Amino acid sequence: MATDQNNDPKKELNTIFDDERDLLMDHEYDGIQELDNRMPPWWLYGFYFTIAFSVVYLFYYDVTGWGLTQEEEYEREMAMAAERFNLEEREAIDFAELAILEDESSLEAGRMIYVSQNNLCATCHGQQGQGLVGPDLTNNLWKHGCDLESIMVAIKDGFPTRGMQPYGSNARLTTEELHQLASYIISLRGTEPPNPRAPDMSRSVECHLD
Repeated sequence: MATDQNNDPKKELNTIFDDERDLLMDHEYDGIQELDNRMPPWWLYGFYFTIAFSVVYLFYYDVTGWGLTQEEEYEREMAMAAERFNLEEREAIDFAELAILEDESSLEAGRMIYVSQNNLCATCHGQQGQGLVGPDLTNNLWKHGCDLESIMVAIKDGFPTRGMQPYGSNARLTTEELHQLASYIISLRGTEPPNPRAPDMSRSVECHLD
């Protein structure tokens, strides 16, 4: 019995329209042929644009050096941030050379920093330094040294792994404010406030000012 060629599905799939014959490519794979259609204009224009952009980019950054490098951009943005937020330059100050402040105005300035909500000193150590979440600051049992330099470094760097952020709450203090705050904390030594927090003897050592 003869096969009806008109119902051959293979022939149906391989039908080539008259306007596509000139576009038909020679190669074939698994019965599939490909038409050599032109690329869409939007795709071609986008490709040409990337080529032009790469040439301009290379010329601007690598050939002429007009463009800023990543390091230069970082330095410029840091300088802009310092100017915008009025940040003073971090000078290399040796805290060991500083003396404990004892004048009333300095200690009052330190007290205001201590009790403010900006740095959370009193929130953790109590309004009178008696200790709450943080340790008692009024006795001689300290974990990280009780001299002026040790206290200033402890405040500046904090102890993030134990819940104390730098400057108490990451609200940066100037060196003068840091000096005033540390001096005020030292002035609390021996004041014997009510209900002091018991020291952690496994980590504390007796510390006396020279």
